[in-house]
Amino acid sequence: MARVLLTGATGFVGGRIATRLAMLDHPVVAPVRRHDDHLAELGVELHLGGFEAVTPALLADVEVVVHAAATAGPDLATAAAVNVEGTRRLRDAAVEAGTPRFVHVSTTSVYADPSEDVRVVDEDAPLVADDDEDASPYARTKAGADRLLLATQEGPAVAILRPPAVLGAGPTSTWGTRVPTAIAEGRGFPAPRGRSFAFVHVEDLVDAIETAAALDDPWTPSPAGPAPGAPLVANVVGGHVTVADYLDAVVDLLPGPVPERPGTDEPAWAGRYATDRLPRALGIAPHRSFRAGMAEIADAWTTQDQEQPR
Repeated sequence: MARVLLTGATGFVGGRIATRLAMLDHPVVAPVRRHDDHLAELGVELHLGGFEAVTPALLADVEVVVHAAATAGPDLATAAAVNVEGTRRLRDAAVEAGTPRFVHVSTTSVYADPSEDVRVVDEDAPLVADDDEDASPYARTKAGADRLLLATQEGPAVAILRPPAVLGAGPTSTWGTRVPTAIAEGRGFPAPRGRSFAFVHVEDLVDAIETAAALDDPWTPSPAGPAPGAPLVANVVGGHVTVADYLDAVVDLLPGPVPERPGTDEPAWAGRYATDRLPRALGIAPHRSFRAGMAEIADAWTTQDQEQPR
């Protein structure tokens, strides 16, 4: 079985990837900042030190790097250190070690804010600029990481997968725990309710990552895809609803009344992200629904509420 180096294994998406790879009996090497009992029980080989633990020697017998580590900041320097410089260190070590494949978990947040008349954002749309002060540190630095990999002229075959909001339950899940907690505590969610809310179920994202990592040739060149030898870039999108649909579902799953109606009524972009490249390139498409993702989140909140001391 392929030996995989996985970053971000202690996070929400990375934890799901680690679980899937362990179920498939792939040996997993994980550079982490702290010990994790669950990963150890899965048989993951933990290396303390985070990105500093990643060296060409560690990658000597690794067949694929899956890079799922990222941070939202909160400040630009922190985000750049993890999202850009961490990616650079991984890329450089993989080039030196001769690692065959590199799967990078990016995000649709890398796209520059589309104007209201743009109906479809595809993989060739402009990225957030490094100096765009209106964009979040997360968007600016994830776009920087994508540009770094797109400019790489040598080394592993690269697949860049761009998911939107990743739905699923987990203590570090942004859309399953952090945003609902903020709404429950009255901190709100100041996004336009009419804006498009693209989503993908976390297990659909893991399916795409597994497929990109497992193929001898990570993509099939097509007229709309990359040239042979160029990185594959593909959105991993399960569907589109509105921010209001998501926020109303969150309000419904919370155990008590929310202090205020989340979201704003200002005009917003109502387009969608292109979804055709992923199935053409990898022969796979997300299929789990918005309702399924929110049901998993609701079940977790119900369990959590039942476990609270009375």
